[in-house]
Amino acid sequence: MVLPCKHEQRMVRQARPTIELLTHLDRWHPDVNAPVHGTHTVVNAWRFVAAKREQEPRQLQLFQVVEQPQPLRLDAQLWRGSFNGKESTLQQLSPYVGKMKSGMASVLVQLYSQPGEVVLDPFSGSGVVPLEALLAGREAWANDLSPYAYVLTRGKMEAPASLSEALHRAEEVLAEVERMAPQVDLENVPEWVREFFHPDTLREVLAAFRILQAREDYFLMASLLGILHHVRPGFLSYPASHLVPYLRKRKYPPDRFPEMYAYRDLRSRLLAKVRRAYRRPKLSPNWPQRRFRVWKRNAMHLPIADESVDTIISSPPYFGALDYARDNRLCLWFLGCRDWKQLDASLTASRKVYLPQMERCLLEMHRVLKPGRPCVLVLGDVERDGKTHRTAEILARLAQEATEGEFTVETIYDDRIPDERRSRRRTKTTKFERILVLRKQ
Repeated sequence: MVLPCKHEQRMVRQARPTIELLTHLDRWHPDVNAPVHGTHTVVNAWRFVAAKREQEPRQLQLFQVVEQPQPLRLDAQLWRGSFNGKESTLQQLSPYVGKMKSGMASVLVQLYSQPGEVVLDPFSGSGVVPLEALLAGREAWANDLSPYAYVLTRGKMEAPASLSEALHRAEEVLAEVERMAPQVDLENVPEWVREFFHPDTLREVLAAFRILQAREDYFLMASLLGILHHVRPGFLSYPASHLVPYLRKRKYPPDRFPEMYAYRDLRSRLLAKVRRAYRRPKLSPNWPQRRFRVWKRNAMHLPIADESVDTIISSPPYFGALDYARDNRLCLWFLGCRDWKQLDASLTASRKVYLPQMERCLLEMHRVLKPGRPCVLVLGDVERDGKTHRTAEILARLAQEATEGEFTVETIYDDRIPDERRSRRRTKTTKFERILVLRKQ
């Protein structure tokens, strides 16, 4: 074998994610003229792309040369590292505490379902699994009781087919917002909400939500939620945290940083957000023909016919590890949920009701799943008060007992969570994720 020169070696280092992808494939690609495996192929691929770019600038990217390989088994190496630069940018519409990694969701969809089959996520959260299912050519069904999760999930699944269509819809809404905003009354807005925004910004935000809810435009609603609060200038609030809303006046006092407390216009920020969402959407040409359904129901009572689902892939709440309603209270208020504490008490994540409600959820999943098909649950071990709750083992036993053995445990796969993957770092709440694979007899 002829070793690559130093310049080529440097290109190979830059293409390391592609090497990992190519080494999983065992076929030829006609434009690369080499078996698609190993370092030498990547050098050839880089040479091919460079030549193409000289002939037709901006025509081709390296990842267009090969297709995503079909995983053969559960392997955490397939979703290691950050996917922020690889996943569909529609996955980044709005922050969500405790969401499943898109790389893991993609592997699970490919491993446990086939194109055209129905994939259900009864706890859809931010819609990671349903979007990956749609992108992989499956029919996606999703459900979540939280209004915030419902909007994010539906927003991703109802994304326009092109950036131009999305921008056109945004421009129409913004024109209407600018006419309505001056008449918006802030008197009935709670003080804790008002303290996050400049009054003129808040009027525009309130007008936008009223218009988007009337239009049932969930994509733009999710995009607006995604720029609601942060420190950065591209967001609408005064300096605030990104995942969980709290002001950061101690770090950024108004007298020292007056520009961070000035009016922030909605128009430029929403249009920029839409453009970011379409940087790398990964939508196929048949996106307009996609098939999906979304519900906002309690997962104990799914509006789904018996034995109509091919595969269930979901990440249920982690035994009281996260406070979903509290963490999303600002977004929930704009969506019409005025009492987040009442919603929090009704969610299955509550420790007081977790086991009895999860038993009923497991029975529902068993009811809607076709015989012989898998139910894949991503669960986290939770450490609280010096005790470790091994959620996967607890739910595996619960599923077997509740269904009288009709749910069997196929495997429990361990995946340690690096600190950089946690929503709240340097904590001991959740150290392991376990993939529980049940199969209906």
